[in-house]
Amino acid sequence: MTTYVSMWLCGSKSVLNSPISPEDNASSSVYLVSPTKLNQPVFMRTRKKQWKYHWVLFLSLLWHYGANGQGCPANIGFEAGNFTNWETLRGNVDSTNGISLGYSIPYPNQHFVYKSSNTVAKDPYGEFPINCPNGSKYSVRLGNNSSGAEAEGLNYTFTIPADKNNFSLIYHYAVVMQNPNHTVKEQPKFTAKVFNVTTNQYIGCSSFEYIAALGLPGFEISPNTPSVLFKNWTPVTIKLAGFAGATIRLEFVTNDCTKGGHFGYAYVDVDENCLSPVLGNVVCQNDSSLSLTGPYGFSSYRWFNEDFSKLLGTGEIYKQPVVPPENTVYAVELTPHPDQGCLDTVYTRIRYSTEAIDLKLTQSFISNCANTALDITNSLITTGSTPDLAFNYFIDPGLTQPYFSADSVQASGTYYIKATNEDGCFVSKPIIIKINPLPLFAITGGLKPVVRPAILDLTSLVSSGSGISYWQDAQATIPVANPTNILKNGTYYIKITTAEGCSAITSVTASFVNPPFVSPNAFSPNGDGINDTWELPEIKYYPDNIVEIYNRSGQMLFKSVGYDKPWDGKQNGKDLPVGTYYYVIRLSQNDPPLGGSVTIVR
Repeated sequence: MTTYVSMWLCGSKSVLNSPISPEDNASSSVYLVSPTKLNQPVFMRTRKKQWKYHWVLFLSLLWHYGANGQGCPANIGFEAGNFTNWETLRGNVDSTNGISLGYSIPYPNQHFVYKSSNTVAKDPYGEFPINCPNGSKYSVRLGNNSSGAEAEGLNYTFTIPADKNNFSLIYHYAVVMQNPNHTVKEQPKFTAKVFNVTTNQYIGCSSFEYIAALGLPGFEISPNTPSVLFKNWTPVTIKLAGFAGATIRLEFVTNDCTKGGHFGYAYVDVDENCLSPVLGNVVCQNDSSLSLTGPYGFSSYRWFNEDFSKLLGTGEIYKQPVVPPENTVYAVELTPHPDQGCLDTVYTRIRYSTEAIDLKLTQSFISNCANTALDITNSLITTGSTPDLAFNYFIDPGLTQPYFSADSVQASGTYYIKATNEDGCFVSKPIIIKINPLPLFAITGGLKPVVRPAILDLTSLVSSGSGISYWQDAQATIPVANPTNILKNGTYYIKITTAEGCSAITSVTASFVNPPFVSPNAFSPNGDGINDTWELPEIKYYPDNIVEIYNRSGQMLFKSVGYDKPWDGKQNGKDLPVGTYYYVIRLSQNDPPLGGSVTIVR
């Protein structure tokens, strides 16, 4: 089902000061400038017991209840790899007026999307993963480790469907801040808040503000930079049961210190499972037992039956050896870490799926070369499978280790494609990838300049073997006609191709040194077969040469380009008289012209 939700964003939001209630915000300062008039504040300073707001933006949000029935607003978890449907803001902070934020396009290094990788990248100060451990493909960094009194914001506004009274949302954050020991209002800060636009109130235990200081709950001192405090990834559950039809806004803001010399930034992610964060509630055709998984990262879990008359188990995962009847309801109580959010209870209802999943692989074994990344997410590989499946990729048969580089595989191994239908049921199949090495070159000959009349033999430069070819261009489209007899300066390319079809190309530069150019000063064109033409032996090394002969009065008698037929002492087929004539020889465009005289004798 696709629903179009139109909403107004409103609020003179005091996003940076706690407590949460707007009545308690005494003279807080937040400026949000208009996207069309960046110097004109729209949100003005709020005062105690006064809550002014302006309608500032109309947003049409396409909300799709996606695969697996998760029911989240589009891209709320950044899984499109961008900021679609998010508002990105940036501005500055000062100790007088607080934070000034304006609508902005995602700004480089202040709004940054990280794609998860199998090589876990870590924050340089806290040494925790920069991608959220909730298993999502993308997470966001808000702000950076550069100073300059910068401020950054992210907002997401959505309306809970009127028929979704059981609605849950979990966001995750991690924080890194320098602690310069300024006054409280001058320190770096991170704010995460959830605002109920419908009631004009913040949702208290799901909203936080952290101002850099020692002793903050959950914060530690950086092991390599003692002036920096950090907090590892922390989940926060938002109690939205009973909020059907309400408009909610997520707000995340970071800022440097007001003096401009110290930084603060945060990482943010949102789970893309809003109807129930409990996984495993769909019984698939071949299931003989039940395994429910609660949301990641809470301090403790307690599983109950629907009326809470029986404690079923503890821990993030609850297992039951038999499949329960359809519509059985389970509840899990989520206890956050101290001062890290709301005590919450989420419910899940058992559903039965009747769809059979057919996962077809057009190729179960793929051979590829090391210089070309292989994309196993290509839809051609799963052509013919059950329609509308969602595909995920793993490196273990138990499907516990996601493979985030499936679109650019560069290592041999067995990978696993998991196909999931809209009910959350899945099947998986292995796909074997062989990455073949590229051939290695062994240049056996030297590349010293070749002194003519010697020639260059390209075939002598590499070890003998099959799959060797010679080319005039790096793309290997123009072959060398005679690689054993290279006469011209230039760059040539040698390509080696293995039996598996993998190839590598290397270039060699041919450099020739010509012997001294000698032009005879006389010849005798008398028909005796001896010295009848003016021979220039070395001119063949200059294929672009031009030879011109003149008489004493400067009249040109002979001209040749290439000098493929030596001068025979004639003009237009008639013998020239005995005497001295003058020549100009241009060996090439890069050589100065040569001049001199030659005498005809008979």
